[in-house]
Amino acid sequence: MRAPEVNLSELSLHPRRVTDRLEGSPTRSVRIRRREKDKPDLLLVTAERAEQAAAGFSATVTILAELMRRSAETAALAAEALPAAFPWARYLSAEEVRTFVGELAETLERAESLGNPVPFAALVARWKQTAEAHADPELAEILRRSDHNGQTSGHLS
Repeated sequence: MRAPEVNLSELSLHPRRVTDRLEGSPTRSVRIRRREKDKPDLLLVTAERAEQAAAGFSATVTILAELMRRSAETAALAAEALPAAFPWARYLSAEEVRTFVGELAETLERAESLGNPVPFAALVARWKQTAEAHADPELAEILRRSDHNGQTSGHLS
């Protein structure tokens, strides 16, 4: 379900109309489009909806991290399930996927405690770069040779 969209100028010229759309939206949000190509769109959301999303995310992260700490079997299941969330992870080796899952749980927990998703996004971007390198035969060969020489391991920095 997508949030209704309005231009930034509509928000400044007709704030009541935009807030009425916000309150009538099933997502309790409105996407504010910006004309500048180098500026990202904004999302206007009710405080209640933002708090609900944060609480759900926090609980999910806590449960995932705790399950992975308690059970190697859960960590293995998470590694098997990872490609459902990140299809490009199929290019990673089994060892890399296990490492990614461990880093993912730890990073999610730390990022959530800060209320900042940037560490999570940065981790995913680094592992995606590694998968892209494995998907390219020439780069994959360079990685394999480096691994055999003990020069690299894990994701690309």
